[in-house]
This record gives sequence, C-alpha cells and structure tokens, in this order.
Amino acid sequence: MSKDKKSHLWIPDEEVQRLNKALRAIPPQRNVSYAEHGSKLSHSLKEIKHTLDSVATDNSLGDSDLLVFNIELPDGEKIQDKQTLFDSNGMKVRAVKNVRSAIVTSTSTQFQTLRNRVDAYTRNGTGKTYFDFIEDFKPYIGSEKNSRELQKLATSAQIPVILDIQLMLIPNLEDHVYQTTMTQLLEKINATKGELQESPYYLSDRTPVVRAIIPSTALSRFENDSAIYRIEKTDFFNVDATQNTAIDLESIEIDPSVNVDELPIVAVLDSGVSFPQSLSALITQNWIAPNSGAGDGDHGTKVASRVAFKYLNQQLQSNIVTPRARILDCNILDGSVPVNIFIQRIQAAVNAHSDIVKIYNLSANATSPIEGDEMSIVGYELDALQLRTGVQFIVSAGNHTLWKTEFRLEDIIDDDDSRISAPADSMLSIVVGSIVGADHENSLSERNQIAPYSRRGPGFKGFSKPDLSAYSGTIVLDGQDASVPNDPLSMLISKDGKLIADAGTSFSAPIVAGDYAEILNSIPDRDTLLSKALLYHNAAVLWDEDGMEEDELTLAHNLYGRGLSNVEESRFSSPSKVTFVRTGSLNRVTKERVSIYMPQILAAQVGRNVAKVSVTCVSRPLVDRTKGTEYLGAYIRASLKKSHSDGVTLMPVQQDYREGRQKWDICHQFSKTFSKFNSGDWQIWLELFGRWDDKNDDVPYALVVTIEDVSGTLDVYSEIEALNRYRALNTIRIRLDN
Repeated sequence: MSKDKKSHLWIPDEEVQRLNKALRAIPPQRNVSYAEHGSKLSHSLKEIKHTLDSVATDNSLGDSDLLVFNIELPDGEKIQDKQTLFDSNGMKVRAVKNVRSAIVTSTSTQFQTLRNRVDAYTRNGTGKTYFDFIEDFKPYIGSEKNSRELQKLATSAQIPVILDIQLMLIPNLEDHVYQTTMTQLLEKINATKGELQESPYYLSDRTPVVRAIIPSTALSRFENDSAIYRIEKTDFFNVDATQNTAIDLESIEIDPSVNVDELPIVAVLDSGVSFPQSLSALITQNWIAPNSGAGDGDHGTKVASRVAFKYLNQQLQSNIVTPRARILDCNILDGSVPVNIFIQRIQAAVNAHSDIVKIYNLSANATSPIEGDEMSIVGYELDALQLRTGVQFIVSAGNHTLWKTEFRLEDIIDDDDSRISAPADSMLSIVVGSIVGADHENSLSERNQIAPYSRRGPGFKGFSKPDLSAYSGTIVLDGQDASVPNDPLSMLISKDGKLIADAGTSFSAPIVAGDYAEILNSIPDRDTLLSKALLYHNAAVLWDEDGMEEDELTLAHNLYGRGLSNVEESRFSSPSKVTFVRTGSLNRVTKERVSIYMPQILAAQVGRNVAKVSVTCVSRPLVDRTKGTEYLGAYIRASLKKSHSDGVTLMPVQQDYREGRQKWDICHQFSKTFSKFNSGDWQIWLELFGRWDDKNDDVPYALVVTIEDVSGTLDVYSEIEALNRYRALNTIRIRLDN
C-alpha cells in the first residue's frame, strides 16, 4: 500500500452509545356523526354482499366460506396501527394495498356480525372507537385487480384474442384453503378454454401464482373471482446481443503474476459464458439451470468479460491482461423465459452456490416499465433471496427502444415508457444504468449523459433508481440503420473470442459487479452490507450540486443514481480524506449515537468551505410483498451533530437537501460542507423506524462517514490515528453477528 493509501478506520463499540427508545402512541380522536357515517358503512357492507352474490359462480373460494373485501381508513390513519380493530370485528388482513387500504376476509357469520355492529353504531354510536376510524368498505372484484399493462391491453382498440397472464391468489390464506381453491381455479381455466402453463408456483411468502393462457373474453371471470388478488401480463426475460466489426483476441494471456485462485468470484446469471482458451482459467464452473436447454453464450460472455476485465481494450497495449474477478457461469437464459421459470432458475442458482459466491450479476429485464406502486414478482423474489442467503444482486436498469422514434434525449426522458423495468425495482439489489462514455455523431446522447437506451427512475414508490451508473456504448442512427460505434468504453469479448462493440445496461451492471467484487475482497470477513455502503458512499457524481434545486437533484438521481462507482476511494482513505466505518443492528426500541473525531488541524483552517463531512447508512430491512406500498418493514434515519464551542454540547447540522434521506429507503445519505466549526467529538445519530415487525427484530446496518480536507493538502488522518481510538479496518475482524 502506498503512503497515500490509508486503511479506513473502524469505529469500535467504545465510541457508540446505545440508548433505549420509548415508543409513544397518542390516542387519536375523530369528530364524525355516527348516524350519518354508520349509514354509509352499512350501505357499503350491503353492497359488498350483493356484489359477491352476483358473481358467486366464479368464486373459487366458495367452499371456504370466506368473503373478501376492501377496507379503507381515513387520511392520517394507518393499517399497521389497527390490528385491534380487525381482530375485534372478525376481519383478517390478507394484503395491504397502501398505508390506509387493505384486503381483508371474514367468514359469513363474522360478516353478518360486522353488519349488526355497524347497525348498532348507526343507531346509538356503539363501537365508536372502531367504526369512527373506518372510512369505507368496498368490494374487491373487477379490473382493479389487473396490472396497468394488462388494463391497457384489455381496453385497447385491438384486444388480443388470447392473454398470457399470471394469476396471483389472495396472500396469507391457510394451506388447506389454497388446496381447495386451486382445484376450483384450475377447473375454471379449463372451463373457459384456457390452458395452464407449467405447474403453479409459490413466491417466497407462500403466495401461489398460476400462469395461464386464456381467451381475452374470459378475463372478467377471473377479475370477479374472490380467490384472485392480482392479475398481470406474463413478463418474459431474454437477452439480445449484436455482432459488429471484431478484433481478434487469440494472442492475449493472463498476467502470470496474478494469482487467479485469489480473485473474487462473481456469478453471471445469463445465457452462458465461453471465454477464449487463454482466459478459461477465470471460469470456475459452468452450471446449467435444471430443465434448461442452455443459452448460446453470446450475451453472457460479453457480460462476463465486463465483470472480469472492466474495459478490456484499455489493457491491450500488450497481449498481457490483468483480470480482477473470476466467473461462475450460471446459464439460466435459453431464449424467452417466462417469469415463473425465470424465478425458479434464479433460486436454483443461488441455492446451489450462495455458500461460496456472494455476488450475482443479472443483466436481464422485462420489456415493459414497472408500475411503481406494486413491487414486481421477480423484484420481490430477488429481495427475499438476498435476505435469506446474504448474497448481493447487481441488476441492469433495463433498455428501451424509444431512441428509434424520438429525436431528442429530453423527449425520451419525459416518456413514461423509459422508466426502469423489473427486476430493477428490487430494493435490496444494486441497480445500474448506462452513461455514454464518448461523443459520436448521430447519437442522441453526448458524453456523460444517460445513454439513449438506458431506463431511468423513479423506482418503487418513487424512490431513486438506478443506484449507480457505469460508462457503456451508445447507439448512432444513420438513416434507418442503427449501430454501436467502437470506442474505449463499448468493447467486450464475444463468445467467438473477439473484441466487439455492443451497448446496453446489460454491460453496465457487470462493471459495477466487478467493482463491488474488488471492494468486497478487501473487507474483513467480506461483509456484503459494508461493501455496498462503501460503494454508494464513494460514488462520483456527474453534476454540480451547488445551486441545484431539490427537484433538479431528484432528476439527476433518477438518471444516474449516485453516480459512477469509485473502487480506489471505496477501498482506501488518504491523508486528507478519512473514512470511518461501522456495522451494527438496530430495532424499534434502541438508537445509537456514534462518535467520530473532527481534527484540530482541520478546524484551524480559515476560509470558505474548508471541510466536508459525508454520511452513508445502508440497512437491510425485512420486506413483505403483501404490504403493497408499505413493502419495506423499517428504515434507519441518520443525522449529524457537531460540537459546540463549549466542548460539551452537540448541535444539529441542517441538511441542504431531502433527496437521499427519504423515509423507508434502504440508504440514507447526505453530505455537508463547513467553513467554520469546532474540533472534537461529533456524532452520527442513528434511529430505526419500523412498520410491521416485532419491536425487537434487529435490522442490520453499515455506516460510512468521511471527513475531508477540501484543499487536499492537510494530513488529517495522522491526527485522528494518533488518538488510538479507532483501529485500521484491515487489522480487525467484523463481528459475525453483524
């Protein structure tokens, strides 16, 4: 390690105060006329019963004696706070649509009791503590169950004769109910001249999903089935690869000084990998998904070359090349793969290799953009796998073809069809978009702009996506012909062992996957969450934040994420830039105050904007797809406190932007530049806020804090190091319980 490369500093337990947090509930009050409000609720319950009776022949839940309906709370109320209301009135929450709307079930007897209680409330106000806080009841049938894409198809001028759909059953039912319901549902598919596609499959939360091809005229019969929670058009996942002018790589060799066996491993979930013989030592295994015909290796080889070499042609001054990672070839794409099979193959790959390989690159997306208020099936499954196994997915943001019809990049960005596509809505994955790395005539994007094909955010529930970006090729149009021009950032290895140009977010994601592998390989115990926090923390922005408004910064993040990954700064501090790191866990009844030291040599500086403090806290909360927009179970809020001149008091630091510090995101990140301040102990206050889980459930986090001399001339590292309060990261073992 050179003298300018310093180890990051570990924040030990002695520098952390762990405090108890009291949970306070303020009893709400609502001023409503019980007679008027009760009459409304009574009419709604009557309407639910009438509606369900009218479609009883299509009810696959008929033998279970369960009535399914929607309950809505008033503005300001939350489903998560009303468990007593549901329990006391015979309702079970099966799925949450949003913060104040849920799908519930009652038995016939319980439903009649509910109607009787509402009648009593209407007469004399009995049960005000419950019924004052119900806005309305509604039936849950009809086209509202359909995804937006399916709604567009079903209402288009030319409705397809047949529909390939995913029928998701009501979540959280009992197993015996699912068994009888499934039998009736499959009978209805046959009765409507539909065809079951493969066996029904189960999501990680036990929710059954049935893929079927049905006549479009039969769609309403499934919309009106109480057993069905959601209907989606079946997504297909495939990869395309182009062939351009090629450069032969026959003579290249791996640098003999590199110990290949010590390189980190990245699993490439793709169409297969076929490196030239001279590079074959970089492939640890060729694994083919069960029941797969195996892909042709074209797209997968290109992706893998980016993981292993980043931008290979930058090394071709000689025939000796230096790899940075090895490849586990997971061949899961053998053409156009429907979402149910796609999920099963991803699960099989991770289950087979997660004990050894922690990084999984997935460069395949659905063709349509996400809806945003409902987590995609495959996005949720990636999150569930990451929680269960501790692996990290790096996912492409997806590509669109708007560049074929639009004439300006601004028009593409404004088009809703340019939004990210599944599984790029996954909250725990690292999602990567593309930036053009060189100027080319007839390209809609200039250098350092979002690529003309790269999908943009926002992601699920308006959160910023992508998370990061990487340089890749562009597309140029010459009349009706489109091509990818050769430049230093567009070249990849083809399955024929040649260097060719290609473009797509498929080839940006593996750049970050390889960067992440380099960082992970330098972290004690290869902690995946801390590596992710360092990756996000040190991303290089492509815009000047000075003078930007909040909405401008939001747009920048939805185009480029946090910016470009920076491996060196993620791995090392420097004399003028000191990074503190820590991992831990929090629950709803604890909070932490983490001390960092602001050195005297920096505080003594005179001038404007002399020091910068940056904070990143990444957490790994539980997720629940049945909670709708309330998908994430918790978030951790980070705030900065600076020292007062009295040396004792701490003062809050006002943040310039809300962006990067949103509630219910997995990453809270901000920075602040200071002109005048006091040396001594500053603190990062960490506090967890939870939704659904037990107050004692621990949520792991990784914290990264950097103190920087903006001039780059002061040795602030040595002053902090001399305190002997913080140990070099490369000399410690991270606690396994974190």
